[in-house]
Amino acid sequence: MLKLRGTFSENPRLAPLLDGTVKAKGIELEFEMGHPAELHERHLRDDAYDIFEFSISHYMMTKEHPSAIGKWNWAALPLFFSKALLCMNTFVNVDSGVNHPRDLKGKKMGVPDFSMTAALWWRAMLREMYDYHAWDVEWVVGRSAETSHSALIGGGATSFNPKIAISWPNRPQVLDEMRQAGDIDAAYPAGSGVSITADSGRVKPIFSDMGHEWVAEFVRATGFGPVNHTVVLQQKVLDENPWAAEALYEAFEESKQESYRRDAAARSLYPKQDLAKQVEEFGDDPYVSGLAANIPMLQMAVDQSVEEGLSKGILDLSGLFAEALRTT
Repeated sequence: MLKLRGTFSENPRLAPLLDGTVKAKGIELEFEMGHPAELHERHLRDDAYDIFEFSISHYMMTKEHPSAIGKWNWAALPLFFSKALLCMNTFVNVDSGVNHPRDLKGKKMGVPDFSMTAALWWRAMLREMYDYHAWDVEWVVGRSAETSHSALIGGGATSFNPKIAISWPNRPQVLDEMRQAGDIDAAYPAGSGVSITADSGRVKPIFSDMGHEWVAEFVRATGFGPVNHTVVLQQKVLDENPWAAEALYEAFEESKQESYRRDAAARSLYPKQDLAKQVEEFGDDPYVSGLAANIPMLQMAVDQSVEEGLSKGILDLSGLFAEALRTT
């Protein structure tokens, strides 16, 4: 029996796997749960787990950056169980003049990490919907230099497209402080290190529906939703157990389908909102697995990453994934 240690954040589509209802053939999985920001930082620092959820954007960066030599030797499984909706929790200063994402051109926005997948997709959506580019907004990074994931990989503001204005105050809770004071126009939280004081009277949500209608508009335009994380596995595990990729892929997919049978809300993007409407807008399985179905989504993420200087260019998307799963 192959024993693997993994980490994940809370996700209803993983629950049947985590509680043992679904099992991976020939594999015993031991999981640790936590917040993605803290877990991903640990993976970059320690690289100590066998299988884990990880940022798509930062995974691509680990494949290209010179500092990755000798570490982060991972292969992804084409599993996409979370959407990049964190930025839909954006709050704006009440005096900013920003009432919708289309109002952000020429404004200043705070993000926990410029290169994080949620922020990458926020900018990709602005580009797709309004032809705004990253340099049309000024960006302020909320994480410190010590905890920024892009800094841990070896990237930073100086490595990004020079047309993009990025500042890095490097001070705890700076985004909330600046947003309350009106020094930035908008920002969204991520974990305890980049939080928000929402009841001050100085800020308001940019969306009244957590971005539901805006995301639906994007899906109608592109045919897919913005995906936040994938699942990665240590390449050494596959080298020694080439069969493990398919066994894990099948178990994760079975877990997702079982979660749908348990609770139809597991197939929603917005669990507290009308499910029938979401199925009509986002499809019966908005968390579709497999490489072929997700190539357009991945290509848009790559194109955005390249334009911004996060990536040099992933010429073969299939090469990001375990060889046995490249035909899924």
